Amino acid sequence: MRNTALDAAHMVANTLKEEEGGRMIKIRVQGTKEDINWLEKQIRSLRKLQITESSDIYKNQGTKKYFRKYMEVEKNSTSDNK
Repeated sequence: MRNTALDAAHMVANTLKEEEGGRMIKIRVQGTKEDINWLEKQIRSLRKLQITESSDIYKNQGTKKYFRKYMEVEKNSTSDNK
């Protein structure tokens, strides 16, 4: 599952192409608290992305194991876009 989450982080980086007009994307992440925190750390480590907003972690109804978090991610204007 962790490889899938990392692939998703890279997919976000590739969808924010300036020539297509996209600069911001909203993400809803669901999983265990540990997996959510791990994914946010992976996204923060990507040079081309910047998390501009990150919510608290919320409980999902009907389960004690899975939670959700919301993030806004933008293309990092200070990164080398090559």
